Amino acid sequence: MSRRKTVPLQVKLTFALVLIVLMPLAMSAYFIGQLGKAAANVAAGEASARTEILGKSIETYHDLVSTTKDLHREIAARLARRPDLIALAPASDLEKLVHNEPGLRAVALVRPDGTVAAEASRPLAGPMWRDKVVDEELVNGGTLRLTFEVSATLNDDLQKLKQSIDATRTFVQIKSALPGGYRTAFLVLIGMAGLVAAGLGLWASRSVLRRIDALVSTARRVSDGHLDARVELRGQDEMAELGSAFNTMLDDLDQTRQQLQYLQRMGVWQDVARRLAHEIKNPLTPIQLAVQQCVSAYKGADTDPVRFKKLLADAGEIVEEEIEGLRRLVDTFRTLGALPKVEAAPLALAEVIEELKLDPMMATRLTLDPPAEPLTVRADKLLLKRVLVNLVENAIHAGQEAGNPGNVVIGWRSDPRGDSVAITVDDHGKGVAPESRDKIFEPYVTTKATGTGLGLAIARKIAIEHGGELSIAAERAPTGGARFVMTLPLRAAESSLA
Repeated sequence: MSRRKTVPLQVKLTFALVLIVLMPLAMSAYFIGQLGKAAANVAAGEASARTEILGKSIETYHDLVSTTKDLHREIAARLARRPDLIALAPASDLEKLVHNEPGLRAVALVRPDGTVAAEASRPLAGPMWRDKVVDEELVNGGTLRLTFEVSATLNDDLQKLKQSIDATRTFVQIKSALPGGYRTAFLVLIGMAGLVAAGLGLWASRSVLRRIDALVSTARRVSDGHLDARVELRGQDEMAELGSAFNTMLDDLDQTRQQLQYLQRMGVWQDVARRLAHEIKNPLTPIQLAVQQCVSAYKGADTDPVRFKKLLADAGEIVEEEIEGLRRLVDTFRTLGALPKVEAAPLALAEVIEELKLDPMMATRLTLDPPAEPLTVRADKLLLKRVLVNLVENAIHAGQEAGNPGNVVIGWRSDPRGDSVAITVDDHGKGVAPESRDKIFEPYVTTKATGTGLGLAIARKIAIEHGGELSIAAERAPTGGARFVMTLPLRAAESSLA
């Protein structure tokens, strides 16, 4: 059955964005046209009325200035007729004159030769005032000099008033032409907004679809068997977060797949170990008894008894040494094949690690680095302690093989999210070679001369069955050697793979 064709998402997004932008603009254009006509008439009438009022205000300003000038001339003419002032008498009461005459700030009697016979003054009322000097000739040839205080901002106010009238008249002329011009401009704006919206819609939808296509393509590659495929989405938006979460999910799935494969391989080795232990252990005791009887039954020989006795003793020693090695190998295989199931319970992690110091060999070499707050995990104490003992013993041997005392540092910290705890075991050894990192947890892989290669394999199996992991840190430990990291979940143990 053929799939029905649908409208592409890019077209839908573009059409929706254009419609959202144009609808309010189109409605606004209609209402602005109607409101513009009414506003033009009201504004024109209001502006005309205000222009008339402002014009009358200017006439009033001019009348005020003219009246003030006439008042000053009248005061000067009146005072010039006073006998005491005509006589240029220094004893004239000029101070009283300054305070009684309206607007008068200073008065001076000037002789014909230009010298001042008498004068009096008071300060200006403030920065908004300035001096206006009026000289009046006296009949004796002297001069009566009067200083009036007038407004210092009068001319500026008058100029601003004229500018306001001119601007209002210009506004009236322009306002009457606003509706038609603005309507055309608004229509142009609508067209430009539609084009911009369409462009933005195409760009935004293409960007979103490109990221969605990347996610779909990656999902298809993973479904085709390319388990290492990851999506790359740049930016800080929600799509980038989705891509990061998608990659995190793939990483978790890949880690779970590897752990399951590891557990399957370990299960195969467990079965081999059980079978091998059954097949090898039975002959060990008869061989040992036969050798012991052969050595103990020796009573002498006719030919070279001393050499024969020494030969038998050496043979017995060699056989016993090999048997002991086989028994140790069998015991290790038996341990691998008989690991108990995880029985998790709340444990104080610090107490479990502190118990390692009860071993005299470890007590003098262990240094603990606990966190500020105590941590409680759900784990099987016996199995957890077995892992820690194995890691510490390996760390001691690694340090001693490097010529050091074999000191070990154990630290533990919870992750920032509070989901798990990481236990680190740092040694003073030579570290683990890069080519050995991926194989060191496999059975029968060891870097020690006397190791069986099963200790780390068992330890990692226990960690995984607790819902955690055992790995080697990418960087060297602060001590200079290797750092093994065991993670354990802080939540319920039901999330483990056991």
